[in-house]
Order: sequence, then structure tokens, then C-alpha cells
Amino acid sequence: MIDNVNQFLGSVAGSELARTARRSARTIWNAHLAALETTRVEAGKVISLAIGEGQKLVRRAQPATVTRKSARRTTRRAA
Repeated sequence: MIDNVNQFLGSVAGSELARTARRSARTIWNAHLAALETTRVEAGKVISLAIGEGQKLVRRAQPATVTRKSARRTTRRAA
């Protein structure tokens, strides 16, 4: 039985069906690689944008924090 299976697989391996299947698998693989690369590039853009927005928030929050601390010190001294 295994001999028959091996003969069958040997005959199919060189057929047009096998060539088409390999070509299709290669196309799918290449599409996968392209999608992965696109995802990597786009994720980098999103992360950079998030970091930039976070830095803007930190800069906006710092003066308010400094002002509140200064106001507390002034109030305590006046009392």
C-alpha cells in the first residue's frame, strides 16, 4: 500500500497540478510577507504618533503643575 502511495505522490509531484499548487503557495507566502511589512511600517507610525501626543500632554501638564506648587507656597507664606 505504501509503495502505491509513494508512486502516486511521485507522479503527482511533477504534474501541472503540483506546479500550480506550488505557484499558488508562493503567491500566498509573498502576500503574507507584504502584509507583515505593511503592518510593521504602519505600527511604527502609530507608535511614533502616540509618543508624540504623549510628549505634548506632558509639556502641557508641566506648567500647570509648577503653577499649583508655586501657588501653595505663596499661600502658606502669606498665612
